[in-house]
Amino acid sequence: MRLSVEYKLKEPFLPKDYRSGFMSLIKEAIAKSTKPELKEDYYDKHTLKPFTFSTYFPEMRGNAGENFEVGTKVKLNFSTSSVELATHLYNGFLKLRSFPIFQNTLYFERVTQRRQEKIRSEEVVFKTASPILVSNLGRSNWFLLPEQEGFLEGLKFAVSEISKEFLRRTLEVNLEFTPVSIKKKVIRHYGMDRSSFTGIFRLKSDVEILQLIYDVGLGVRRNQGFGMLEVVKQEGV
Repeated sequence: MRLSVEYKLKEPFLPKDYRSGFMSLIKEAIAKSTKPELKEDYYDKHTLKPFTFSTYFPEMRGNAGENFEVGTKVKLNFSTSSVELATHLYNGFLKLRSFPIFQNTLYFERVTQRRQEKIRSEEVVFKTASPILVSNLGRSNWFLLPEQEGFLEGLKFAVSEISKEFLRRTLEVNLEFTPVSIKKKVIRHYGMDRSSFTGIFRLKSDVEILQLIYDVGLGVRRNQGFGMLEVVKQEGV
């Protein structure tokens, strides 16, 4: 299930390391929801979270020192495999009319349910809605790009982990990744510069696996604003 939440910003600037602020917003919206105990389920236990998100700034102008000049409009796009979570979170966003974020304030405008694709093909072309992080196995803070050694291994591991957690599948995940048009993007996150990538690529796997990837994101740190995807086309459908 997918939601889109629109906000007004009091001031047109956010730090480049802004994603943690939107993570806190989601956490607080869950706490304000009709089922606040979900906050304990997702944040007080060491567990994979069944969601991802992206942020869109339609008035983005670019760098302003240690900040981005983002304008006063923000759209938070949220995707999850859990209808229960999305339903309660929808209500939480409605209750949270304003939220302090760094030295700024978000003012709620509206929340809507977005159209969600049904994956019907074993080969899908995706585009990134937020950058993708793929970690090197054994080095969780070392991130790889598609042309680097160990990338596919790290990507398969991340997909295997969400498959075990949310689909209860213990078999090895078959996954093929083919770049179409991608580029490196260095992201400031939790005080560190991290190598991610954005763009268009093709994934080939079981339909169930591709649906899960579409619903909860691809790669690592999905619940921190990475790995959200949109469908470009489904091959043969």
